[in-house]
Amino acid sequence: MKLHEIQPPPGSHHTRKRVGRGPGSGHGKTSTRGQKGQGARTSVNLPKTFEGGQTRLTMRTPKLRGFHNKWRKRFAVLNLTRLNRFKDGAEVLPESLLEAGIIKDVGAGIKVLGTGDLNRRLTIHAHRFSVEARRKIEAAGGTAAVIEVPRPIREKTKRAKNQAGHAGDGRENGDRRDPAGGGEA
Repeated sequence: MKLHEIQPPPGSHHTRKRVGRGPGSGHGKTSTRGQKGQGARTSVNLPKTFEGGQTRLTMRTPKLRGFHNKWRKRFAVLNLTRLNRFKDGAEVLPESLLEAGIIKDVGAGIKVLGTGDLNRRLTIHAHRFSVEARRKIEAAGGTAAVIEVPRPIREKTKRAKNQAGHAGDGRENGDRRDPAGGGEA
């Protein structure tokens, strides 16, 4: 390889867009700036965050006092050492954890973490397991059973309700005619 053979990788360099060079170029006359308005002027100096007068994202987001995600899922955290109180071969369910007072509330579910050691062979039913917890449970001869939680049933949107209302009346997508063959509905 010689110095004159060196080329940049393909796609890393683009030819410059030459504007204002006549109608044949496709970028003539208004030079891709449109007709009139603030953006067509030479001294347009809008901030990068400008959203056309709408309150910009930087102003909409909360600042200084912290931010609380109202959709955050709070899991009841459970460490492996606390499970040694159950008998060998027992089946650990969320109900038995509540009865024993190990967790106060199930919340969005139970997550088992791998802190500590497990000395008993248990079948643990929980919503989530850390990798380390699963490894330690299986090393002790137990099983980690994941409880599947169904997704919450959302109320139908207005559009879905309207489409469901026209399902059996013979109308097709956007067809407003009377199914009996009359005029416009």
